[in-house]
This record gives sequence, structure tokens and C-alpha cells, in this order.
Amino acid sequence: MKTLIIYSSLTGNTKKLAEAMARELEDAELIPADQFQVSHLQNFDCFMIGYWINKGDCDELSQRVIAHMQGKKLVLFGSLGAKENSAYYDMIKQNVEKHVHDAHLLGHFLCQGSVGEKTIERYQEMLAKNPEDIHLKAQLEAYEEGIHHPNEQDIQNAITFIKT
Repeated sequence: MKTLIIYSSLTGNTKKLAEAMARELEDAELIPADQFQVSHLQNFDCFMIGYWINKGDCDELSQRVIAHMQGKKLVLFGSLGAKENSAYYDMIKQNVEKHVHDAHLLGHFLCQGSVGEKTIERYQEMLAKNPEDIHLKAQLEAYEEGIHHPNEQDIQNAITFIKT
């Protein structure tokens, strides 16, 4: 099956996943989402779209690419700054999948990734103003731990996911 892997990556996390997936699939091509053209739809059997999380949903560029996938075999994958938490991850997946219309969704993979330095700095400033805020503490802890993600285990999990 000829596969096009399309990714949008703000910090490089989703790109790292996309590149690992592309190395594992025999007949796959890899492009950044800003290079996607509707003409690609004719040349591939399956599309894997990688995204980053923006305000509880996939980024806008990924949303625009997903909108073109009617009638196509589709796999979604992404990364976010939060620790793995099935309830939160499920909510993110549901939000992203709302953009899928009339495509055959084969699967959806999500893992923790690092966030940008500015995000960590912003949360540190917010926590300094509100040192008792348990939610801010938890978010900052997750962001600081996320610096090491996606790690080799996350990448292996992604590879296992696409092979099953």
C-alpha cells in the first residue's frame, strides 16, 4: 500500500515520529503539511497525518489537510505536552477526529512530546504568581518531564502501532 505521511510539527516532536514511521514503511513518502497538495490524493492509497496540539485540538494546518481526506484510508498521529492520561488523550483524539469526514479512519496514535521553552517560561511565571495552584504545578511538571519525549519508547510504540 502506497502511503503518504504528512506532518505538521511546531517543536519537532511530530516530525520525529513521522520520520521514524517513514523509515519503517516500505512504500511511504514523507512531506511537511505545508507542502500538501490536493493532487497528492490521486497518487497514494493511505494517508498518515501527524499534528501537534493547539488548545485541545490539532493545529489549523493539519485541520485543513484532514478536510481533504474524504473517502481515503487515514491514520492520525500526534504529540502533546501532557503526560499520558487516557481520559485527556481520549478527549484530544475525539476533538481531532471531529475533523474527519467520510474517511476510513484506520487508527489514531498519540504520545507525549516536549513543549517550547516559551511555554515552560510562561507556566513558571504563572506559578510564581499562584504558587498554590495544583493544576499549574502538574502542568509544569508534565512540561518539564516532556523535554525527554518523544523518547525511544514513544517512537517504538508509534512503529508498533503502524505495523498492527
